Amino acid sequence: MTKERDKSLITPETLVEIQRFSQEQREALEKEGYATYELTGQSIKSLREQGNPFWSSWHEGYPKLEALISRRSEVAINPKQLFIPGSNHRTFLEQQAMVKRFSKDISTRIPGVEAVLGEIPDYAELVFLSPAEQRLFGEKYNYNYTRTKTRIVSDVADVGDFRPVRGLRVCRWLPDIRDVNLFAAPLVVPISGTK
Repeated sequence: MTKERDKSLITPETLVEIQRFSQEQREALEKEGYATYELTGQSIKSLREQGNPFWSSWHEGYPKLEALISRRSEVAINPKQLFIPGSNHRTFLEQQAMVKRFSKDISTRIPGVEAVLGEIPDYAELVFLSPAEQRLFGEKYNYNYTRTKTRIVSDVADVGDFRPVRGLRVCRWLPDIRDVNLFAAPLVVPISGTK
């Protein structure tokens, strides 16, 4: 199922062509339980300006980070298994290796796709596209976090702990930190140049 964006949220950034899955890839992903969403180049700043709540504010002091945009691509996640099992209590490098193995596995089953660890705005836009009653990184997901590939000086950013009253939380930790609530949530995307 593709989640459509509210037409009132169209900005000049959203007019750039979106990379899409082929019909065969979409059907194969849906058969495996994946939901497809369309990311449109939103930033933390643009999402907040549209009224989406963030309960962390430290990133407001980093204008380049606030302006970093999400990929312009369809992405697929498995809402029943958002995180790679056993990817918590791992370092950033260990989680990257797990995503790489996950990518190899899914691309064997579904040619022309790969799994990646996204940037902060990829996950932030996804959160606000997900259904309100089952918001990603919310209660259904035990308020857990995903590591991102966004670097802030020597730290790596994490996204999660969505609370309806507070909003989405963005944190930053050293890449060697291991935490019970910090997982890897892979995003499945079309490989550039494939349709």
